[in-house]
Amino acid sequence: MAFVLPLFSAVGSALGGLFGATGAATGAALAGDFVGAGVAAGAAGATGAAASGFSLGTALTVGSSLLGAAGAIQQGHAAKQAAEYNASVQEAQAKVAQDQGAAKATEIAQRTKQKLAAARAGSMENGLELSGSVGDVLETVQKQGALDELTALYDSNLRAEGLRRSAEAERAKGGNSIAAGYMNAGTSLLTGFSKLYRV
Repeated sequence: MAFVLPLFSAVGSALGGLFGATGAATGAALAGDFVGAGVAAGAAGATGAAASGFSLGTALTVGSSLLGAAGAIQQGHAAKQAAEYNASVQEAQAKVAQDQGAAKATEIAQRTKQKLAAARAGSMENGLELSGSVGDVLETVQKQGALDELTALYDSNLRAEGLRRSAEAERAKGGNSIAAGYMNAGTSLLTGFSKLYRV
């Protein structure tokens, strides 16, 4: 993208030689406010072409090239905005996934405590010692509860990490869309003006 912006200035200088100040302003417009000012300068440049004695076909070639370049850049920025929105949604979903995992782990821990308390109370009511086979049962319940807690946290973290990676990929895609927009704009200008010099 860095080398495309000087290209716009070079094109503006070339247009300046053909159409005067209006053409020079076009390159600067594309490098800055590429959608609004670029299109307006393109239309003015086409009008200047006709006033300078150039054919209508030449004016249309200039206007088409400028509009194509401005449209390519606008499309790149629109794609970046869409990618940024998708990334924000996925990051929000990642936070929700982690919160849900933490809530589930807390719920499992509470249920495990309730099971242990009920088992201890039942054993004591029946006159059983909290050791031996009863102790083994209580230990199994406690270990299973801890395992379920860790599983809930692991699953939620895994989902959240996947969503965060997807968000990073979306942002990278958005950056690539901007670069592609400028590349396509440069291609449109070069193609258009190569036709112009053959006219």
